[in-house]
Amino acid sequence: ILQERGGRGLDAGFGVSMPGNYILMYESPAGEKQREILKKADETIAGIAAAVSRCEKRSLPSSLINRMLYFLAYPYFRSHARDGDKKFSVSEQCTACGTCVAVCPSKNIELVNDRPVWKHRCELCCSCIHNCPARAIQAGAKTPSRGRYRNPEISVTDLKLQNGGSS
Repeated sequence: ILQERGGRGLDAGFGVSMPGNYILMYESPAGEKQREILKKADETIAGIAAAVSRCEKRSLPSSLINRMLYFLAYPYFRSHARDGDKKFSVSEQCTACGTCVAVCPSKNIELVNDRPVWKHRCELCCSCIHNCPARAIQAGAKTPSRGRYRNPEISVTDLKLQNGGSS
């Protein structure tokens, strides 16, 4: 489409390693480890910006493991993501603050009788889990002991505003 309109095609791909936040599968890095990852990401992004300004063509870095994960795991993930919230639960620690409703980008959560209820159109971003101020939302037996991750550059208020809410 871009080339048809007289512009350039998409000629470059880049990768940036960031702290993982998929709490359903693993612990997120914290403290100094997280700061190191973010510092390296900033350096990588500066290099990407320079390459883009020079109009460099690059292929997205790939590895055999990445390709295998994509072809084996991604189709399964896509077909099961929407109902992945069936594993989500809320404890008595819930204060009915509504943060989970406000930070959900797919508008998949509503409060019913002061408790979050998931509507099975989840994107499995886990924003509700990571941003619950009471740590009341869980997904299975492992998430209660896992740390929560929030990008230090983005506040809960930012997420609420992005999703059409108010501060």
